[in-house]
Amino acid sequence: MGGVLQYQKRAATWISGVLYPRRCPVCMGIATPRGALVHGECLAKLRYIREPSCKCCGRQIFRMEEEYCSACRGREHAYHAGYAVWEYESLIRRSLAAFKYHSRKEFADFYAAEAVRRLGERIRSENIDVLIPVPIHRTRRKERGFNQTELLAARIGKALGILVDRKYLMRTKKTERLKNLDARERKKMLVDAFALAKRREVDYHSVMLVDDIYTTGSTVDACADLLRRAGVKKVVFLCMAIGASTN
Repeated sequence: MGGVLQYQKRAATWISGVLYPRRCPVCMGIATPRGALVHGECLAKLRYIREPSCKCCGRQIFRMEEEYCSACRGREHAYHAGYAVWEYESLIRRSLAAFKYHSRKEFADFYAAEAVRRLGERIRSENIDVLIPVPIHRTRRKERGFNQTELLAARIGKALGILVDRKYLMRTKKTERLKNLDARERKKMLVDAFALAKRREVDYHSVMLVDDIYTTGSTVDACADLLRRAGVKKVVFLCMAIGASTN
């Protein structure tokens, strides 16, 4: 019986692949060869974060003698450190927009795989208890049909053997889209935007927040501040893309 079920599952996967072939998350063309997550030539076009990077947010910087990017110098964050896979430039910007707003949920496989490949050992070295995806408001979830950060956290957690808790935080306040606001406006907009969904049913010592994009850090800071006030001792974050440094 088990063999029949496995055969049926493989057959369904094959048929799905024929009818709805996987797209390359960079050029949006059909990914080849079969089973590939991305075209090799497209992968080479993405701007990965390399060293030196900011010791606070993980943004790439340009001088080895500097420890922090211009956005983090002289600023206190609620989180302890951050990691990012790519610089948020035009190619990855378009890819993440398709992922979030056009239901290209399969792109999460590629993003998560690259996060694990590039940062897996550093994530493990943080000795975190849990991955917590940054929540979206229920009305946005209804519009999209999913929360993109949950898809990312689930895949990364499975690959690294780390618990994922998608219900620990909730978004209680629906804000306007933040992409057109500056850091001060974002911070003001996010006051009381998040809450603990589990009222101390679980006590975590160290947490890694998972988000898709980091620009000013206002969203991550708001979540980290709430977690630390709830007793979490260490909060770090992982994002897929981060805005370029102005250094």
